[in-house]
Amino acid sequence: MLRIDRTGKKLVRLTKSTFADADHWERDLQAMICTDPDSFCEEIGENLWGIGQEVRPSEAVPDRIDILATDEDGTTVVIELKRGAHKLQMLQAISYAGMISKWPSDRFVQTLATNYKKSYDDARAEIEEHVGSDVSAINQDQRIILVAEDFDPALLIAAEWLHEIFEVDIRCYRLALSQEGGNDYLTCTCVYPPIEIAALTRGSEKTDRTSAPWKDWDEALKAIENPAVAAFIRAALASNQETRLYRRQVMYRIGGKRRFWVTCRPAFGYVWQLGRFDSDEQFWKALLSTPNVKEVNDKRGLRFYLRTAADFDAFNRAVAQDLASTEFSEPDELEVDGT
Repeated sequence: MLRIDRTGKKLVRLTKSTFADADHWERDLQAMICTDPDSFCEEIGENLWGIGQEVRPSEAVPDRIDILATDEDGTTVVIELKRGAHKLQMLQAISYAGMISKWPSDRFVQTLATNYKKSYDDARAEIEEHVGSDVSAINQDQRIILVAEDFDPALLIAAEWLHEIFEVDIRCYRLALSQEGGNDYLTCTCVYPPIEIAALTRGSEKTDRTSAPWKDWDEALKAIENPAVAAFIRAALASNQETRLYRRQVMYRIGGKRRFWVTCRPAFGYVWQLGRFDSDEQFWKALLSTPNVKEVNDKRGLRFYLRTAADFDAFNRAVAQDLASTEFSEPDELEVDGT
């Protein structure tokens, strides 16, 4: 790493160091990442959200995952950290990802609740807010992030083979530590795949994920058991409403911001309201056939269900007319952009 000396108009190379020489251990790095995950994620160009650290992937093994996370699509991310280089790092991560792939969604909720000392309901609400859908949307796919000071060439060759032949999503980030004036500076560089290719690959992978598990809406509708749900989806498609096929989801905006997600399950529609408006709980309870409205995410949102044709009609009418100019109150961090 180079420091720019403006006064002397020159570049000054900072002193390189290893984690061992600087007395930093893997657990130290893990703790720093989990204390400020946003800074680390910005450094590596990822949008991740932590489920827990030192997570045991199976009762059959004593091993623990360094950091378990999910991305914005609900894909599970296994993060393994190493001080120095260790060719078995990838084998560990692959085995963990395989074990995690068998987890039901409620185990993620319980892991988050245990790791961060939350109630089960609050943990579930946070996961659902993060993925913009119900908790069943998570863990449809798994991917791996390896972070180390260096990588054995055999590991990188194996990562390339697994990625290109078997489409296993593996990212390798190399850490570099520099020191100056008693301060430590850390850089994190993607060494596989090359960062430009990684960006292109991630885009194509997202396209693949969003097309599964149904090739089109006609196929997705075959699994819908409730005629009211199927009619709701068809009406939304006919009116060019914003949708996500891979989650059987319909989205609604108020004032340009996404405020409602309706995830369509076989028997009902699961609604997530992002943000609050005056007397909103009473508003929905008065419109729906059953009083199933619940505050979520520390009372910053609501969730409720639509089961009958009357429920779906009332919801559509409310969003299109009654709430079209309604002011929602929420913290800035809950605003949702158009991505």
